[in-house]
Amino acid sequence: MPARRPTYIATVTVAAAVVLLVLGGSGGTFLPEPASSSPMPTRFDSLPAPSPDWSAEEVVRLQVDALGRNDVPHADAGIEAAFRFASPANKRATGPLERFRLLFETEAYGPMLDHDGARYSAVQQTDTQARMGVMLSTESGSVGYVFQLSKQTQAPHQDCWMTDGVRRVPVSSISA
Repeated sequence: MPARRPTYIATVTVAAAVVLLVLGGSGGTFLPEPASSSPMPTRFDSLPAPSPDWSAEEVVRLQVDALGRNDVPHADAGIEAAFRFASPANKRATGPLERFRLLFETEAYGPMLDHDGARYSAVQQTDTQARMGVMLSTESGSVGYVFQLSKQTQAPHQDCWMTDGVRRVPVSSISA
């Protein structure tokens, strides 16, 4: 019987790792499912994309979670996911993707990649604008950001919440 024990332990370890991956076990963030019945993408699905089904809060959480595990399911997948949710005006200012990627090499936005966890403020929202604070835990301490979003009025993203900008702010200005 002792010969079977390592196999059992390995099986339990693999099963626990799969559960953590499916539940988004990196960084301690939790993403609610969208208002519709469509399931949240997992690391095995394609990257999330703008949809009228996502609330402003869910859009922020999707981006923060993706950036927190930036290289899942492939290198810079988190940055690509964040770029997908950038509004057309934001993309004109920060794109294309190769240029957008360089933002995360700066002191201002670098801490967003592979952070250890996130806390969120309540979303402040009107029918067409939303704002939400995020406090990230990193190896070097806490960092604050404010996401500014707008609901798009034109195709192909009509009625989708998209990010117009993100700015780094003092952690004390975020009530998470």
